[in-house]
Amino acid sequence: MAFTLKYKPVKLRSGKIIHRPLIPFTFEGLEKIDIFVILDSGSDISIVPKDVADILGIKITGENEIFGIAGNSIKCGEGKVKISFGKGHEIYTFEIPVLISDKEGVSIILGRQGFFEQFDITFSEATKRMIFKKINIG
Repeated sequence: MAFTLKYKPVKLRSGKIIHRPLIPFTFEGLEKIDIFVILDSGSDISIVPKDVADILGIKITGENEIFGIAGNSIKCGEGKVKISFGKGHEIYTFEIPVLISDKEGVSIILGRQGFFEQFDITFSEATKRMIFKKINIG
């Protein structure tokens, strides 16, 4: 089965409105956090700020480094978090690996590892929509 989500309008500091692939997500740990996250097909792994990781009780199991624009790098902890995602009666729960950053201003980014393996995902810039089709793993 498949479901569709629309991009969300976001107002930039300049006042310009753009549409981004933000999706509703539930992180589950010591607490449950319902939040919109940026779906980023260019990011290898998901990134969670340390304050959110602390609320969820994510155990840091290692260390890694991520590289971004202009080759800048950030040292991060490694962990895993249980997530729920879907629409209507199609809600899926599974665990994804995350990097935990204590750098100021880091947004929650949903990267490919652990998530994109779960779905065939189509981005339609023309219609500002994402189509998710669950893949049966196993």
